[in-house]
Amino acid sequence: MRGIILVGLAALLLPVSPAEARLTVCNKSSDTVRVAVGAEEAEGWLSRGWWQIKPGACATVIETDLTQADYYLYARPLTPGAAGWAGEYPFCIDAKDFRIRGDAACEARGHVTAGYFVVTTDGATSVTHTLTD
Repeated sequence: MRGIILVGLAALLLPVSPAEARLTVCNKSSDTVRVAVGAEEAEGWLSRGWWQIKPGACATVIETDLTQADYYLYARPLTPGAAGWAGEYPFCIDAKDFRIRGDAACEARGHVTAGYFVVTTDGATSVTHTLTD
């Protein structure tokens, strides 16, 4: 059982080829999902969304080499009431496509706070993360 878990974790962090994106999210769930990404940049924290990803498809959410140890993702299915993928790291989101600087006081700035989950790069410059049911 432990070997299966390790293989599964390794598959989540497989590097992509140089011709592909640097942070890729693949959707292996049964529903189309919307994905947002959060990252620390030189100017501070930034959250961006939405990438709509159909089942079996992948999308590029960061197109440059990954330079941070951690990046943050939030994903939710288009089906109302279906469970999504969230975590404990707060970033701002909006109903429509967004690019929001800063990760605090989301509501005071007209946005909504959502809990993102961490994706650790382990020093890799390219990472693929897979969403599953």
